[in-house]
Amino acid sequence: MSFDKIVHSKPEFYTKKLDLISASKRFVYKLLLIDSHITRQREEIARRNREMIDKYLTGKKVLEVGCGRGSFLASLIKKNGCICHGVDISAEMIAFAKEHNPGPTYSVIDSAELPFAGNEFDFVIFTYVLHHVDDLERTIAEAKRVGRHVIIYESCSFEHQPLKALSNLYWKAVDGGMWYKSLPEWKKLFSVPVVEEIKGSGLVRYGMLLFQT
Repeated sequence: MSFDKIVHSKPEFYTKKLDLISASKRFVYKLLLIDSHITRQREEIARRNREMIDKYLTGKKVLEVGCGRGSFLASLIKKNGCICHGVDISAEMIAFAKEHNPGPTYSVIDSAELPFAGNEFDFVIFTYVLHHVDDLERTIAEAKRVGRHVIIYESCSFEHQPLKALSNLYWKAVDGGMWYKSLPEWKKLFSVPVVEEIKGSGLVRYGMLLFQT
């Protein structure tokens, strides 16, 4: 098992990893005197994302693939009254989610083999997960099969060289995933209509896409 998979199967390690990356970025932003600018960008993205969730997800049936610790699904139940099912390949993550974020239904399941009927969910959600899956093509196909809509959140690479190559190297180093793509590349992979889009800029490599399948 790779170090990346070990980290993403251990809730405590995963939390520390996220905290370390966040603190390191904040330090660099302060050195570059752009911390307040980055903060404003992130606040605007968070506002738009909250509006999107309230508009589309309230009261809906949701599947999160790669749900990890379950915090996002627990929030959807509490704030938006969603009916939630979370799946993850890590039994340790699912055990943590059941204990610390009860409410959703949780299962240990491979993203490339979802045991659900076609269009069983109103929304299938990937929260910074797609760049880690082994079989990206089958995972995307399965999400489109079981969900009427698909939402993805991703840390996106730049669209043009040489920044694209540099951003991919950065994400490989700090996150260990396999697939780092620009927002247009994610759109092309899914090949279905885009309903909503939120895009970061500059050093804020945020990407959100809501697809209709």
